Amino acid sequence: MTRSYRVAIFNDTRRTSHYGCEIVMETLISNLRERGIEPTFFWPMGEDWRGREEVAAALRTVDAVIVNGEGSIHHSARRDRAHYLTEIAAFARTTANIPSFLINSSLFELEPAIIDNLRHFDAIYLRESRSLAALEGSGIEAAIVPDLTLLTPCPKPTGPRTGMLGTDSVKADLATRLKRLSKARGWDYSRLTHAAFPSRAEHGLREYLRRCAKWLHAVLTGRNTRNRKRFVAWLATHQLLCTGRFHAVTLALATHTPFLALASNTPKISGLLEDVFGHDSRVISLSTLEAVSDPSAHIFSATEEVALTTFLESARIRAAAMFDAIHSRLDSARASQAH
Repeated sequence: MTRSYRVAIFNDTRRTSHYGCEIVMETLISNLRERGIEPTFFWPMGEDWRGREEVAAALRTVDAVIVNGEGSIHHSARRDRAHYLTEIAAFARTTANIPSFLINSSLFELEPAIIDNLRHFDAIYLRESRSLAALEGSGIEAAIVPDLTLLTPCPKPTGPRTGMLGTDSVKADLATRLKRLSKARGWDYSRLTHAAFPSRAEHGLREYLRRCAKWLHAVLTGRNTRNRKRFVAWLATHQLLCTGRFHAVTLALATHTPFLALASNTPKISGLLEDVFGHDSRVISLSTLEAVSDPSAHIFSATEEVALTTFLESARIRAAAMFDAIHSRLDSARASQAH
């Protein structure tokens, strides 16, 4: 199939080998390709693009920039990433006269300079309603499209759910406590990062070889080699998930797996749950989590199940509308250039 448009994606989070990030990128790329939009340039998470000549050169070969915001744009007073990820829109316009789209993003505690950077995006799509507070009073419009991991198909059950699963947290101290708690209680445990054997089709040669080496080391040291599809299927076999990770929560929602969560480094988990259920009562303290013993006490209520099913359908509709809108904007830009 001939691709109608070419785009550059910034904040490609796949390098982290994080289940949620890999699923986000897989979903993003597949939805773009379904609409004839081919990602041809990827800029990795955690690398500042400013001053890099290859970025300016790449922008002149594409029709648009897409920034995969995820949880990267927050606490801008101490995080340079919030600056360079939002500065790309103005740079793309002045360098190549192309539109930019910020998608799949949370926003929190941003300085005025970041808000001004956001004005240069042609459209902004936020992952949860709470992030709108960062734009309050700015006059900047944004739409709510839930995290792309929520489009993950729910695996078909192979039997009754059993047991509990613990995962890590973005906060190192909580990650340590969660791992210890899981071991002490006999829960299954997994970090959300992995060292699965890589797919050659998904990676360039250098990244493929790096991941092969990582996989071999994991095999020899007994670390996690479960890939993202196996992880999602495994998650869905549990009665209860206990986690400090945003994407563990989104995957629990996608698979209808009951969960309890610790707050992350921003209020994004609470914000998501308020959008899903109208409350965030499943975000609890560590001391409360340490007292949990019976997973059946935390199953979804009938009201929660209805709300979740409705939310997941809405997420699919909103995501489709977002990708369609990006395609329409590219059509308009091409038509304008033709005249």
